[in-house]
Amino acid sequence: MSFKKCRDLILGIVMLLVSGLYLFFAQQIKTRPKLTPGFASARIMPTLLGVLLAFLSILCIVQGLRKLKEPETDSQAKKMDRGDLAAVLLTFAVIIGYILILPVAGFILSTILYLFLQMIILSPAEKRNYGLFCLVAVVFTALVFVAFRVGLQQLLPRGVIESLLGF
Repeated sequence: MSFKKCRDLILGIVMLLVSGLYLFFAQQIKTRPKLTPGFASARIMPTLLGVLLAFLSILCIVQGLRKLKEPETDSQAKKMDRGDLAAVLLTFAVIIGYILILPVAGFILSTILYLFLQMIILSPAEKRNYGLFCLVAVVFTALVFVAFRVGLQQLLPRGVIESLLGF
């Protein structure tokens, strides 16, 4: 049995464990009940994301179990493609970069940059549309910023753009 055949199962199990830890720590977030209503506390988004991660992990486990039942072909037995490994390593590098620049650059600028770079990493070279990637990164970041800042009344890390906007 090759790694490629059981990687979905392994990934699903690992991510289910991570989602459990994530949900545990999400419940440890301190809230200010007198200032915000119960439905808009600081725990709501991390909890929703943790539940979504757990659900997707279970789907990945089910997919992995289905792959184990299929007969293995020669193409599946080949080693992991170098492009896949490079994408994984670049993804980790971009995530670490995002974590490092978030306190300095603020939420808006660092999230736009992260999303743009992540879309470049994950898309095939022949299907890259930089204009679309930029548009998606800006629109998604704006929607998340408004949802947190206006809808949930939660602060996000400030940076240059937030200072210019007066947030």
